[in-house]
Amino acid sequence: MAYNKILLVTPPYSGARVNAVFCAGLGYIAEILKGSGLKYRVLDMSLGYGYNILQKKIDELAPDLIAISMMTYNYKETYALIEKIKTSNPNISIVAGGPHISLLREKVLDKCPHLDYGVVLEGERTIVELCQGNSLESIKGLIYRSSNSVVYNGDRDFIEDLDSIPYPRYEGFELEKTFDKNVNALPIVSSRGCPFDCVYCPVKCSIGAKFRMRSPENILAELRYWYYKGYKRFSFADDNFTLVKERVFNLCELIKKSNMPDLKLSCDNGIRADRVDKDLLLLMKQVGFYRIAFGVEAGNDKVLKNLKKSENIDTLKQRITEACSLGYEVDLFFLVGSPGETPQDLNDSFNIALQYPIGIAYFYNIIPFPHTELFSWIKKNGRFLKDPADYLNDYPILDNIPVFETKDMPFNLRKKALGDAFCLMRKTMRRSWSKRLSRLGVFGRFAAFIYTTAFMQDIVLRDKVLRRLIYKLAKVCFS
Repeated sequence: MAYNKILLVTPPYSGARVNAVFCAGLGYIAEILKGSGLKYRVLDMSLGYGYNILQKKIDELAPDLIAISMMTYNYKETYALIEKIKTSNPNISIVAGGPHISLLREKVLDKCPHLDYGVVLEGERTIVELCQGNSLESIKGLIYRSSNSVVYNGDRDFIEDLDSIPYPRYEGFELEKTFDKNVNALPIVSSRGCPFDCVYCPVKCSIGAKFRMRSPENILAELRYWYYKGYKRFSFADDNFTLVKERVFNLCELIKKSNMPDLKLSCDNGIRADRVDKDLLLLMKQVGFYRIAFGVEAGNDKVLKNLKKSENIDTLKQRITEACSLGYEVDLFFLVGSPGETPQDLNDSFNIALQYPIGIAYFYNIIPFPHTELFSWIKKNGRFLKDPADYLNDYPILDNIPVFETKDMPFNLRKKALGDAFCLMRKTMRRSWSKRLSRLGVFGRFAAFIYTTAFMQDIVLRDKVLRRLIYKLAKVCFS
């Protein structure tokens, strides 16, 4: 069966602490559909649209396929959304892709009986073959139903030449509601894959282990496209942006010659300390990179070794020092309660967060994902405190709710450690926001204090109405 009209949907993700959950992946899917002569429309429900708006969109377009990008966070809500769509529109097929499908695969269709198809890993070629009406059993990367069974055809070969995929133009996306050009950064995805073996990380399941990258020339073309549409802030959303330093050197040299003044570039998703050096950091700073994040994860080599991070603490400290000395806004990512980590080890993380003039030190409740070494270890040793089906839905990375324990950090110690870590995180957040709003004087300091209280971060930002109001006030402050 061929599909000619596709509605692309981002679910609402109720209770998220962010204003919108922007999906660059759907942007790539939209481009590949357009290039294949297929008609599509987009609805980003995370912008506040309810089901009535979705049904209105369905009635207007009369799609024969609805494609949903699905994260694991709040997956139960997305399952319910799929059921409601199918019940109201039984003749429309539904396909889902994204990290949740790639992580759990056939289990998703088993648990969500109203979902017709799942797309695993890279979806560009799989979705086109599905829409073109290729026989289902011939489409690699596709999960589908056959009689009373759920069938997976196996992984598709990765796209080696990422330049062959058109970068997103987001035609039909409501960018003006998602991004304020003066405040928000447009995401750029310049590579795919992660070759490392960190015990906690599910990235390999969602983007694969093989590292592939776009050329500097191709990345520059995307930057120029958006720059001349008035966008000057960009965030590289890669998991390994600087993995190949030569590529970043070459990109920076191209940016230097491109006559695009006032670029504001950042690596907010984190880069590895062992994949940059001072020369590269200096060049990046010269062409507009102003903020970078390092995935530190732990404060000493013992815990880093347990995590199989393949980095050492001396290198991390050296890169943090160099980045701060070059004038970067430096954010740091830490995990709380890793295997073998004691409260004393966590203090080493706290000390790193406090001894450098950084922006924000983010401390995360470590979450065991299926198919990771961490998950297998916890399951084998019977250390779960919460059912994976529940914590994967809730995704409590910023909640004081332990989902497992270890002999080095049992429940009570773990709960206290999380509380202490989140308190320190808010302290660095308050310091950072006070600096950003310094031109507002006393009001700026007061606003920074209020915004970073536990009440605001843990409760108010989960309410989408209050969250939108706060974001509007923040934009006024930045203006």
